[in-house]
Amino acid sequence: MGKIPIWGVVFILLLLFNAGCNKMDIEDDNNKSVDEREVAQYVNSKGYKIISFKGLIHKYNLDKSKLMENAESTQYRQAWSVQKVAPENYIGKEISVYASTVSNHPLENKYNVKINVYIMMSDGKVVGGYSFPDIAGMVGSYYSLEGKTMEEVTGMSYKEWNEKWNAKYGN
Repeated sequence: MGKIPIWGVVFILLLLFNAGCNKMDIEDDNNKSVDEREVAQYVNSKGYKIISFKGLIHKYNLDKSKLMENAESTQYRQAWSVQKVAPENYIGKEISVYASTVSNHPLENKYNVKINVYIMMSDGKVVGGYSFPDIAGMVGSYYSLEGKTMEEVTGMSYKEWNEKWNAKYGN
């Protein structure tokens, strides 16, 4: 038998490597829960490429105290302030938050870093989501899933939004 040319060996190795990568992708997808697959599909449908899927990071029951103005509710108020749906539709329900680091997000150019997206689910359905730059120690408000500020989403200043929010949910 003749020798196999070096390019033939390289080609075979590349085929084996590619087959292995495809198998890992399938296995990774099979290891995800139904909710995790739904989240990944939703994130991809927005045009974002998932770099790192972190999975379920937080679960909570949404009650009115999480919408009132106090130090403990800040993260919930920020998350719900950039949603297209009203939080009162989900009071009394469990909210699951899934995280991913993505590329191809509008905030990527602004911050020159990858962006974390957080998808909120309830009863097996995507409720909405929010985003934030993947910068350790960075503080600030969440952006909408599309990278918009609360002011851009609501069309109100923070003061106007806060007054309306507090009148609706208490303070």
